[in-house]
Amino acid sequence: MLEEVIVTAQKRTESLADTPLTVSVMTGEQIGELGSFAFSDLTNMTAGLSISGGNFDTDIATRGLGTDLNAAVSPRVTTYFDGTFVAQPRALFSGLYDMQQVELLRGPQGTLYGRSSPAGAITMRSTNPNLDHTDGYFRQSFTDLSGSNTQLGASIPLVKDKLGLRVAGLYDTNENSDAQNATLGSDLESETTAFRAVFYWEPTDNLDLRLSYHDIDDDADLGPVVEGNGLEYDDRVAVSDFDSSYTSETEYWILEANYTFAKDWEATLVYSKQDNKIRRLLDGDASEVQGREQDVTSPTEDDILVVRLASQGNDLWDWTVGGYIQDAATSTSVDAVTYFIDSRAPVPLRNETSSVAGITTDVKAFFSHNVFNLTDNDIITFGVRYSEVKLDAEQPFLTEVYLLIPDTEGVLVQEILTDGVALADQEQNHDAVTGTLKYQHHFNDDLMAYASYDVGWREGSANISAREMPPEFGAFDPEDSENIELGVKWNLWKGRGLLSVALYYQIYEDFHYEAAGVVHNTPTEGAGQADPVVNVDEAESYGFDTDITVLLSQYWSLSAALSYNKAEFTDASDVPCTTDEPLPPGDWGYNTCDFTGDRAGVLPEWSANLVTEYWGAVSSWESEWYVRGLLNAESEYYSAAFREDLDSYSMLDLYFGLRAATGAWDASVWVKNVTDETALLQNLRTVEIPDYQANMLVDSGYTEIRRLLNPRTIGVTFSYNWGL
Repeated sequence: MLEEVIVTAQKRTESLADTPLTVSVMTGEQIGELGSFAFSDLTNMTAGLSISGGNFDTDIATRGLGTDLNAAVSPRVTTYFDGTFVAQPRALFSGLYDMQQVELLRGPQGTLYGRSSPAGAITMRSTNPNLDHTDGYFRQSFTDLSGSNTQLGASIPLVKDKLGLRVAGLYDTNENSDAQNATLGSDLESETTAFRAVFYWEPTDNLDLRLSYHDIDDDADLGPVVEGNGLEYDDRVAVSDFDSSYTSETEYWILEANYTFAKDWEATLVYSKQDNKIRRLLDGDASEVQGREQDVTSPTEDDILVVRLASQGNDLWDWTVGGYIQDAATSTSVDAVTYFIDSRAPVPLRNETSSVAGITTDVKAFFSHNVFNLTDNDIITFGVRYSEVKLDAEQPFLTEVYLLIPDTEGVLVQEILTDGVALADQEQNHDAVTGTLKYQHHFNDDLMAYASYDVGWREGSANISAREMPPEFGAFDPEDSENIELGVKWNLWKGRGLLSVALYYQIYEDFHYEAAGVVHNTPTEGAGQADPVVNVDEAESYGFDTDITVLLSQYWSLSAALSYNKAEFTDASDVPCTTDEPLPPGDWGYNTCDFTGDRAGVLPEWSANLVTEYWGAVSSWESEWYVRGLLNAESEYYSAAFREDLDSYSMLDLYFGLRAATGAWDASVWVKNVTDETALLQNLRTVEIPDYQANMLVDSGYTEIRRLLNPRTIGVTFSYNWGL
């Protein structure tokens, strides 16, 4: 029979087969078996999930929609680690190690979780200490792309059955993109160092406390890779005139305490202190010409507190009430340099723009979640949440204009001081009521169906930019959504299989749309480019998610998933965009488009995933051989910048190995992307660059490549587990 999968999607332990929402589960064991070293590798493990981006520009998406986390906007898919909302999930993208379980919850999460999210949530739980005896593991992997991944985890009981410590670490260095900078003659590398310590204390049967510390440091080359001027995207070449780089330093302290009262009421407190500092040095024109440079440093501090009181095991009614408080502060310093040509000046000019964007966010929420057991077969779930968000934002810009006169460092000819966030937008207050209503019916012990109505919401905010942009891009309003979902979960073949199917329809009002590469006039440097979040009147998404897990025999397992998600604009006139038409006159003129009927997201509509393993015994060695395959296929991605379809792909990973029957050791050889499939998944327009000889601005001829498949990678992994 299949091992029963236990999830905590509704903040209580229950079987996946009994949970009335769509949940995809990835265990720590599965993550290790598939050589998933980075957070983005989870994309290949389940259909309909997309985790993309490199360090600073990141996106987590499901059901066709996500959020560019480079924008000053709360995510559509929120992330939770060890029970707390993660305010800056960029730090999680680099390292994935010593995990107990990852759960993807699809659809609005508006009641039990820290922040209301319209598309879904990802919950991650690191491994607990073993209170009984010492155990742990060591895992080492090498790849042909100069890759080395070292992971270590160990549990030490400090007081048997009462207090334990688990320490874990990660060191990863690689050139997985196989990209190089042709101008500088260097390869693009990344390095991650991470450490985690978890204390777990159970002084009595009704009290437990968990304190964890997380430290993550990243250092990576950014590129950016381009195509054009004789280069193809799969050449994986950057041509920038200096090293673009990214560094991140992250520290989390997370405390979780649970106390069970005599009436089986359980009180939970989760507090986290999160510090994250990111610095990005970027060639903004992506060319070999000195055109645009950008240096952004963004330290953030978040204090988050959640308290819950819940009943447990009642025959008729189980309830949860609680509150959520978040205090967040971000201070982003931006230094941008632009070299440009102005026909009124006899020589080229240089703009030096500096700003400090300060954002403070205070969030308060109160929620109640209720489960009514009407009969042995019928359950109604009702949840409601009130959220209140107060946001203060400002970004004054100082722009200095220099004439690039030969034999000088430039002659200052103009200083301009402006507000990047209009005074009317600097203080914002938003509130909303979200919630869920579910009905589930058990036809028998093996078959359950449910219907759900959910309300999602995201607050508005101010747009923060590296450069000045049109004043009407200064802020955007909250986004509302409503979702209807029908689902079935069915245990098959006397416990050897589990089938899940869900259909949904979701409609958004004041949809948050990231307008990519909007070219506009500027008062000082000709044409500029911005990536603001703007409100679109209405959008919708609909589709289905289905997956099946089955034991085909004692030695053969298979899991398969298929997801269809269509997201499109239903009312989207006058949306800022870039066209081939001349820009309207005026200091901040830009073009608009009618996007009604166009795709609202950039993700593929179809996504499929298959994982299978076949194994057999090697009795003489008391071991098992195995062969494992992972197939991931997706239909065409969409370019929002060029309003055209990009590439579809299918990618196969294969694993061959030998392991101890006891699980004490495992050695494998694997190949990811066996056929060396290439696919362009995201691109972006580039800005005009100076032609210093002709004294004019010209098209660089390049397109920036934001996302493409990694090339074929060959690797070996050896792991050793002790204390089993």
